[in-house]
Amino acid sequence: MSSKQLILIGTKFFTLIGVAVFCYAVIWISPITVISRTLSLEGSVYFLQFERHFWQYSIAFIAVVILSRGHLWSYGINSQNLKISMVWLVWMYGFTVVMTMSGIAIGKEMLPAGAAALVPGTSESVIASMVYWMSSPVANQILFFGFVQTVLMKQWGDSFSLLGFPLSLVVASIFFAVGATSSHFSADPAFLIPTFILGLFCGVVYWKTKSLITPMLGHAFFFGFPVFIHLLRSGSAQ
Repeated sequence: MSSKQLILIGTKFFTLIGVAVFCYAVIWISPITVISRTLSLEGSVYFLQFERHFWQYSIAFIAVVILSRGHLWSYGINSQNLKISMVWLVWMYGFTVVMTMSGIAIGKEMLPAGAAALVPGTSESVIASMVYWMSSPVANQILFFGFVQTVLMKQWGDSFSLLGFPLSLVVASIFFAVGATSSHFSADPAFLIPTFILGLFCGVVYWKTKSLITPMLGHAFFFGFPVFIHLLRSGSAQ
């Protein structure tokens, strides 16, 4: 193996280490609760979740702006290929509805880990569901796919693949399943599988469409619909 090839492999490896360290740092920093303390809202679980996502989004977005030199479209922040995206979205919505109803039928609601904090029968629960529905997808998609998948794709290209899919897509999905704050199911490792499947969906759609719009909408519905049905069944959304 030539020195040029070794340098190339080393560059790809250190790129992976770099994005991993960056994601860990973002997740570690995001619970700083500066805004919550300033507004005296530290007792609100729902606002704390929102602030955590806010910091994740802000840091990841700044990184994307710097890396893209302002050309955000190259990191998925665009409205390209909307017609194709909508087809993918319909499939995700259908899958989510079937999965949710099947889980209810067997007595196993597929709720995000933080759903345990929802208080049935209160309007605040509806507000909390909107936090799940809106803040998590924007923050997580920009961090794990807009940043991680794009950076790895630009460095790795198609030189690494798994079953015909770029390995960068698979790695981003793993990062998403393991590290997405308030976007994974309960601590039971078995529930990481649906999150990883969602990550694969988001990664594939982003790879195919070059846009994060459908991944964001699919992510929101994947977690928001089960929470919404849960609130309906508990009487919280009446």
